[in-house]
Amino acid sequence: MDYSMNSAGVCTPCIREYETDITTDMPRGTVVALSAGKVVKATDSSSVLGITSHDYVAERDELIPCSGNGRVKVVVSPGTLCRMERPSFTVTEAGTATTVKAAGISAPSASNAFAGGYVKLVSKKENSTNTDNVGIARKITASSGTTLTLEAGGTPCAGDVYEIILPAGFEYLALSDDSRFFNVASSKSTIAKVVADLPESGYAEVCFTKTFFN
Repeated sequence: MDYSMNSAGVCTPCIREYETDITTDMPRGTVVALSAGKVVKATDSSSVLGITSHDYVAERDELIPCSGNGRVKVVVSPGTLCRMERPSFTVTEAGTATTVKAAGISAPSASNAFAGGYVKLVSKKENSTNTDNVGIARKITASSGTTLTLEAGGTPCAGDVYEIILPAGFEYLALSDDSRFFNVASSKSTIAKVVADLPESGYAEVCFTKTFFN
């Protein structure tokens, strides 16, 4: 996760230093919370404090200032908006001119959860017969589980790779095991949702809905 701005449009983050008992390295952009007054990695039930503003190195290293000091700096700007990589998938079975199956995605069962978003062709397998050019984004008009209905275009072939551009307001998210980004999930998140994700932006922007400042 990378800080983008806060909801008031302020691009300079507010950063505060906290104690932590974490004994393993914690990369910049890790989503964190507070427990007993100290920073811990957040979970899907946490009240989010913010994201780490630097790489926290748990073991003392003379070449890395502040390493091993048990303190970490956190972006705590209320209304923080963060950028993250979009989910992607590799097609495992050919689609049609208007459908593609998002293989390997933990998709919500709710109908049309992805409607209003897009799929963007990232790469094509050698000898793919998909007539779309790499970089083409096609609107998702409906969805049922991992089956996405698209505006008419090329037929996705096995081995083609797509990004999913999530619709604004999308809430079916789950924090990754290392607390550094959100995956698409089968149920709604209680701590985050998508704020904006446009085909030309190159990233998804999310906000935290359950925070220390609420």
